[in-house]
Amino acid sequence: MRPSAIVLAAMSAATLFAPFSATGQSNPYNGSWHATFKGFSGANRDGTVIIADEGGSWDMNITNSSNPCIGRKFPIAVQKATAEELEFTVNGSKTLVGCPDTQLTFGLSTPQRSKEW
Repeated sequence: MRPSAIVLAAMSAATLFAPFSATGQSNPYNGSWHATFKGFSGANRDGTVIIADEGGSWDMNITNSSNPCIGRKFPIAVQKATAEELEFTVNGSKTLVGCPDTQLTFGLSTPQRSKEW
């Protein structure tokens, strides 16, 4: 199976949704995904996102010797997983005290329903 691609569509820090598992559905994004997006500086970034029902991990291919929070593998907590959207929190503070928690929302970028975003 070839790696999948995720494209960052938007970031939101305030919106919270009921966990998808409360509806009795399994997460349609379970698996390993290749994430690509533009960072805050405009540079292209990539890494691996693993989705496992309500959790998983965020592991970007970024190094920065001046910031210990950059380039670490962080756990994630999924808030929303629908056919059109995936929303989760990257829990940086659970890996290293002082690292931020970041809410991310990903949207489908292709009309096909496949493992490509």
